[in-house]
Amino acid sequence: MAYRGKGGAVNDMVLIDHVDENKILDCLENHHKHSEIYTYIGPVLISVNPYQNIKGLYGDSMIKKFVTKKNYENKPHVYAIAETAYRNMVENLQNECVVITGESGSGKTEAAKKVMEYVAAMSSKSKEVQRVKARLLESNPLLESFGNAKTVRNDNSSRFGKYMEILFLAGDPAGGNITVYLLEKSRVVRQQEGERNFHIFYELLSDRALSRNLDLESVGNYNYISDPGSAKVKTVDDDTNFEDTRQAMQDVEINDQHQKAIFEIIAFILNLGNVSFKGDRDKSKVSDRNYLSRAATSLKVDAKKLESSDSQ
Repeated sequence: MAYRGKGGAVNDMVLIDHVDENKILDCLENHHKHSEIYTYIGPVLISVNPYQNIKGLYGDSMIKKFVTKKNYENKPHVYAIAETAYRNMVENLQNECVVITGESGSGKTEAAKKVMEYVAAMSSKSKEVQRVKARLLESNPLLESFGNAKTVRNDNSSRFGKYMEILFLAGDPAGGNITVYLLEKSRVVRQQEGERNFHIFYELLSDRALSRNLDLESVGNYNYISDPGSAKVKTVDDDTNFEDTRQAMQDVEINDQHQKAIFEIIAFILNLGNVSFKGDRDKSKVSDRNYLSRAATSLKVDAKKLESSDSQ
């Protein structure tokens, strides 16, 4: 491997003489100016989000360069970290863990997808392995739709933490489990100025036919997603993403009936957010039953019982 990047900066910052904060930042900046977003510091990989696609950085041809290779045989890359973890697991028959952490907008979600992409590429081509691989990879669009949102710093920010466990048998993925924690539930009812609710609300409303079936209106009519300046994001295509979400649901074997139930719950949340009340601190009642009725229909419950529970 070349020990320095295109601009002369070292690829592993343990090689910097007299390390201090300024020299670390100068090294990262030098790499970044030359579209080199990855830098090592010992066994740790540091990535700097380029906020643009870099041609040739990922894909099958790049993956092949890292298979069975040590870190020092290639330039720093997230595939190298995935290869090290995968190879240690296969050869030493021991559990491996890849920890991905960083500030909002630093690229954690993309890094996790690239690790999974590499591991998936290492698997055999048997029908069952391909089925498991598809389910693991297709979990990403689902997690992003229901757990990601636009913030002031990032158009696709993960608003939750996750621990993903992939189980292997003879080097092939045999199953997996995802534990989601610290979901930012408060975002459902309130967002900062310039931010959006979770993507799934906008994705659902982008499908006009489905929206009509669920008796839903346009984005600007709902309190939970009514900020007109944030509804549309240039880097987010709600129509295409919703198609990916629907396909991902099928791939992970969420049947049509369960999909319908999920969308009805989302419709319920949107309608419930428009229910207004009047009264005092001791007693209140619904002032407009239009959205209450729609919410009750979405949840398939009696409107009077729903009103009674909301007004208590």
